Amino acid sequence: MSNEANAIAPTTPELIERFIADATRIGLPRDRDDPRRLKMGTPERDATVKDLHAVARELCARKPVVEARALYENDNPGVRTFAATLLAAVDPELAEAAIRGLAFETPAREVVALAQRARTPPPEKPSLAEMTLDALIERFIDAATRLYATRFLDCVGKRGDLELRNRIVCEEGDILRELKARDALDRLLPLLDDPNPAVRPQAAIACLAIATDKAIAILEATTRSYDSMESGDAKHYLHLWREGKPVVWGVV
Repeated sequence: MSNEANAIAPTTPELIERFIADATRIGLPRDRDDPRRLKMGTPERDATVKDLHAVARELCARKPVVEARALYENDNPGVRTFAATLLAAVDPELAEAAIRGLAFETPAREVVALAQRARTPPPEKPSLAEMTLDALIERFIDAATRLYATRFLDCVGKRGDLELRNRIVCEEGDILRELKARDALDRLLPLLDDPNPAVRPQAAIACLAIATDKAIAILEATTRSYDSMESGDAKHYLHLWREGKPVVWGVV
């Protein structure tokens, strides 16, 4: 490891273990009650920080993509944070996913899968008008899941990601209007109890007129989401409803 190296260079697995140990002992500000965390300003902590950076430089030079996954996906948020910031060059996709997943306590690999899900459009055929009610409900669940997954994109910094989110919102509206035209919005009622957090708020929006109290409770809870766009949407829809204005055009 350049000047920090011993006569015999450590193996990559040894470096990975050292990185985990150092990152755990340094910790994050929110880990102040963790007994493993070293106190700020102590020589031991300063030495540990120095060692972590030295290990990170060596890992970046080796680029052990497979082995580094254990860092991006570590159970310890501190390890994931340091891996995402210090080892971004080893696996940029997983490093970014690790950062985006921290706020929602979502593993990096799941973040990658959800981001890919968000970018996967539904099939063009059959059209909504040609679909059965069961198929429409499944299409609604898919749209709600892809909308939820956009929290792991950069809808603030990337115009394309924001446009994608808006397209999914429009797609969901089209599905709801088709259900409304068939007098079948009540088919969404079971989704208010769906275990998937991606589905409940979207179903609640559509069910404001037919399950008002329950729908409002779900949306109120959603206003406290870590996802600023999701919480903002919930506040907006609740405001429209309370003002007696259309919430989703042609639906409620």
